[in-house]
Amino acid sequence: MKKHFLIIILSLLCISAAKAQSGLNISPLFNDPGRWETMFTASHLEGRYLKPYNLTLFRRITTRNSRIYDEIEQLVEKDGKNTIDKECGYVNGKLYYAFYLFEPKNKKYRYLFYRNSSLRVEEPNEVTVVYIEGYVTLEELKKMFKK
Repeated sequence: MKKHFLIIILSLLCISAAKAQSGLNISPLFNDPGRWETMFTASHLEGRYLKPYNLTLFRRITTRNSRIYDEIEQLVEKDGKNTIDKECGYVNGKLYYAFYLFEPKNKKYRYLFYRNSSLRVEEPNEVTVVYIEGYVTLEELKKMFKK
């Protein structure tokens, strides 16, 4: 009985995490581990670890698999069309970084960060995508990153 209860709880946790980026093109990057697990290093934080920062969800993937850089960039750029605020930078016509703010959902702000470090010789050859949800405003988030 305990085993069945544990399976149900774990399933519900996976469903709630999957809904976090629902409606975004980058969602499969975080929610389709069968396809991506050998290509990414991933982080997933929620709950008490984020509470001091007024955040509810932090998800990050990083890859050094250059064969999928363009695919990730396309997904990010598609999501960039549905933002309420954004800042982007390009190197030789390729998306170097993106910072997107989406319409709040359930009173939570939603942010997407993207960086393709491979476009600069002095930086690591990797792409990173970060998705954040929480009650922190854009100004508060910027202050956190400056510390």
